[in-house]
Amino acid sequence: MKKSFYMTLIAALAMVFVNASFADDAKDEASDAPKVEKTEPVFNADVPEDGTVEDYFAFIKSVQSQKNLLAKPRPTNQNELRERAIIVLKACNEATNKILAKDSLTKGQMTNAIKAKVTFVRQLASVDSSYKEEIAALPQLCKDKGLDALAEELEVYNFVDNFMMALQSGKRDKAKNALNEMIEKGEKEGKKITSELADGLEFVLQYAEFVLDKDEVAKVYEKVLTLFKNADDEEVARSGKALEGTLRRAQLPGNEMLVGGTFIDDTEYKAEDYAGKTVLIDFWATWCGPCRGEIPNVKKLYAYYHEKGFEIIGISSDRDVETLKKFIEKEEMPWKQMMRDKALVADGQTMGTYYGVTGIPTMILIGPDGKVVTINARGPALGKALAEIYGPMPKDEDADDEDEE
Repeated sequence: MKKSFYMTLIAALAMVFVNASFADDAKDEASDAPKVEKTEPVFNADVPEDGTVEDYFAFIKSVQSQKNLLAKPRPTNQNELRERAIIVLKACNEATNKILAKDSLTKGQMTNAIKAKVTFVRQLASVDSSYKEEIAALPQLCKDKGLDALAEELEVYNFVDNFMMALQSGKRDKAKNALNEMIEKGEKEGKKITSELADGLEFVLQYAEFVLDKDEVAKVYEKVLTLFKNADDEEVARSGKALEGTLRRAQLPGNEMLVGGTFIDDTEYKAEDYAGKTVLIDFWATWCGPCRGEIPNVKKLYAYYHEKGFEIIGISSDRDVETLKKFIEKEEMPWKQMMRDKALVADGQTMGTYYGVTGIPTMILIGPDGKVVTINARGPALGKALAEIYGPMPKDEDADDEDEE
């Protein structure tokens, strides 16, 4: 999840404040010219009592400016700056309420005011839970104003937000309820399912394995797949086709995985070379930051477990094979690699397409029996799975993994 707006604002403005202070001091010391008293602005977050729509939009713009946020009395620390940022958010939210209370608003004015309000209320809810009720009421506000598309977007946002908050706090039942509510909404919409809801469902399905039991994951995917494939919206229907691959991936644990293709050294994949071994299928790229972040842990585990039967096959999304070769040489990655378009299975489809891999890194672990152990073998999960198969690493070697946990 992204950092909240006000925290980002605090960090940015604190840096501006420090830099501005040093710059002013240096300028004063270097100049021999007579000092001129400057009139500094005074911080103001007082919402006009009776302004026009234009007045309130102008107020919102001015009150958020750095000039106002750093005005007299200047914040002396981040806590003071945080408090001022919250005051500004509350003032802006009040201004949007005054706009929406006006008669004869144009559709554009209503849309802009509600979108602004959404931004302010979401950020306020991150520091004051009472604003969550206001967030929940926003879809109905949009419907009352005749902004049905925006209402749908906000309703989906609330579902997704509830799901992610529950997931992050370890409340699986609440996350499951949020997911089920989204599916029920889709079933009510039927063929008229919106692209907003489809996008929301696609997003949360990435985390389905963390909140559902293994036998539930595939059923949920099948429900969503049926919704998408029957949709009137062509874009949603296309997403349904892509979701077929994601469903295959979701069904992998406990089943065999199709692997095939040509490695970058021009040798062909042969299943017999990997029979009886534990194989990590790593979809990645040299330009992917999170992928590079996995490399130290994978190298350490490979160094210890390789002699016991642990193998890795990298499937790179890089466009240039020479770039890939230089990178793996520099990083000393000794395992076999394929370019993504050369990892072919099932009627010429790539492994990435066949298994609906739309984000990287995606790391799938196949056990010695040829069946998939997990489709989320990232970070500590990979070490735990290998320890269950081959036994744990010595304490001094796996201490770093334990620290991460």
